[in-house]
Amino acid sequence: MSHRSIRLAVLSALVAACHEPVRDVPEALAGACPIDQPTRLVAAPPGFVADPDTWYALHRFGDQLLFTFDALDDPERVYWRLDRCTGELAEFPSLAPGLHNPFSIAAPAGRVLYANDALGARYVVDRLDVAGDDEPRPVPGLPQGTALNFSGELSSPFATFAFRQEGSARVYLAAGLGGETRAIYTHAGDADVPALLLGDAVVDYALLGDVLLLHDDSGELRRVDPLTGASEPLLAGVRHFTPIRADPGKVLWQELGDDIAETIFLRDLATGEDVAVAVNDFAQSSWFRDSEQPELGRMQVTADGSVAALPGPGGPLVAAARLDTGAALTIPAHREPRGSFGGEFNLVLADEPEHVEALWNPLTGELREWYRGPTGDLRLRRVDGDDLEYFATDPGTSYTGVLWRVDLATGARQQLVARASSSAARLADDRYFLAFYGRQLPGAPFDGSRYAGAYAYDLKLVDPSDGLYTTIAEGVTAIASLSDEGLVYLAPHGDEPGVWAYPLALQ
Repeated sequence: MSHRSIRLAVLSALVAACHEPVRDVPEALAGACPIDQPTRLVAAPPGFVADPDTWYALHRFGDQLLFTFDALDDPERVYWRLDRCTGELAEFPSLAPGLHNPFSIAAPAGRVLYANDALGARYVVDRLDVAGDDEPRPVPGLPQGTALNFSGELSSPFATFAFRQEGSARVYLAAGLGGETRAIYTHAGDADVPALLLGDAVVDYALLGDVLLLHDDSGELRRVDPLTGASEPLLAGVRHFTPIRADPGKVLWQELGDDIAETIFLRDLATGEDVAVAVNDFAQSSWFRDSEQPELGRMQVTADGSVAALPGPGGPLVAAARLDTGAALTIPAHREPRGSFGGEFNLVLADEPEHVEALWNPLTGELREWYRGPTGDLRLRRVDGDDLEYFATDPGTSYTGVLWRVDLATGARQQLVARASSSAARLADDRYFLAFYGRQLPGAPFDGSRYAGAYAYDLKLVDPSDGLYTTIAEGVTAIASLSDEGLVYLAPHGDEPGVWAYPLALQ
């Protein structure tokens, strides 16, 4: 155990063993399960005055809310735990001062909470499904250094950690190029059981449900059971691979060849059959080796998993294929792709004399133009049949702009919201929920050099039929969404500071 881990473990033990409140405590006011009206769940401690430059944190794990009214660097910081359904409130000393960025997993033995210290070391914090507070302990079996966890979802039965190997070079996400490699570990929540090392020379990986695909620098692609470490080789001689998340039974892979012109195949993992779908004849510029074209060499798959396409030099797609048969598809003339919606790609058709964007259905060949006008930062937000919404950002910012609706059948365009946030969400009653960025705040540390992005938000509703805005709260520092019910948020400012719940029926 490192010196910093020993110090934190000792501090945590002292906090758990002899913690006594040294300041006023918040008051539990109500539960909200389901959320059916605006409700202040917890009132801030008496005499609490929020610092406008402090991020007050809140995290949601199922129906459990963890939050603090103390600054993250406060050596006496106290986290509180609220069951939003019962309204039960208690101190949570397991998330001791010095631990940050909690995430949880659905471990085989119950829900487990993890966090990191200020230098990046990972800790098992608490068994959330078991009464009583635990002493945080370092995840056993992990090497020294900064871990980059890339899983920790509510439904995942394991946590996954990636460590950059000593002397690693640039990230290429491809084998045999001398790029960065990583050691990949998993852990299933038991602080007495060491983490599993799944690979120590991994160039790329994909988490597909409860299975990991690991691509080693040797060119081998493996399917790994993250709970047992059992590894099944799938392919050898792989330069680069692209998972098909809508169909984990197939994978796109590029052969490890001469690094000049290399074939890309569609592999059916059940039958072992390969179908050639494209040739990457610009391999030497692929996988971040051309900083101005980072997408080169990386297949783009439609959101529904029906089609894959390969961007080429300069931006446009140069090959496309069906993922049921591998058959090639004809690509319309265009400048560049900009993501996909359902089974369609969004294409920039032209930039001069006008900027033109359209949805392309690769299976039918249909091209549906949705924008023609001045060049700008346009972001598709929703496509539902012929009903399309997009966000046009204001000049000089990426957070505010105008929300528009287009009828693709008639071409009619309608301004929905004159001042919208980039995260505008349509509600079932056709109003929009808006979260406007305010002050940037110092966030929690990930590893001593990287920090969580933190802001104060102003939350509003707007009705497009009359343009009227309703303020939900201002200066909110943390938001957690329950998509089927609404949201909970920590509002430290104003006359009624505390943790609130607000009903929002998303469409």
